[in-house]
Amino acid sequence: MDKKAKLTQLLQEYGYPQEAINDFMKDTEELNYEEARKRILPYKDITAER
Repeated sequence: MDKKAKLTQLLQEYGYPQEAINDFMKDTEELNYEEARKRILPYKDITAER
């Protein structure tokens, strides 16, 4: 499974809508999988610092 597919699956599990997934992919395209994964927080997590 490639980076994009793994990140998409992870984002979907966290409840991200497709538009937010597309935005996240654009914002993290220069990062490797682990760096991008560390930036993922549950969608609408108001207690998380972003």
